[in-house]
Amino acid sequence: MNSSTLSTAAWLAFAQLAGPVLLVMLIIGLVTGILQTATQIREAAIPFVLKLAGLAALTIAGGRFMISGVDNYATHLFNAIPVILHG
Repeated sequence: MNSSTLSTAAWLAFAQLAGPVLLVMLIIGLVTGILQTATQIREAAIPFVLKLAGLAALTIAGGRFMISGVDNYATHLFNAIPVILHG
């Protein structure tokens, strides 16, 4: 495993960890913004509470999938340390 492969694997692990969170927050924020604009309710706590609940639900439902990418990357990284050090 060379440094290019490790770099690509790091970006993939990051995308697997952060991608679902960003996607859920984007969808909740967009829907909440549209509903607040349509109803003219300007309360800042509504999107915050909905995003917090969405993050909690995502963590419960998909936390194992999200952390598995980081776990696999860490395992490959620790196994690749001797190869990287000794060339």
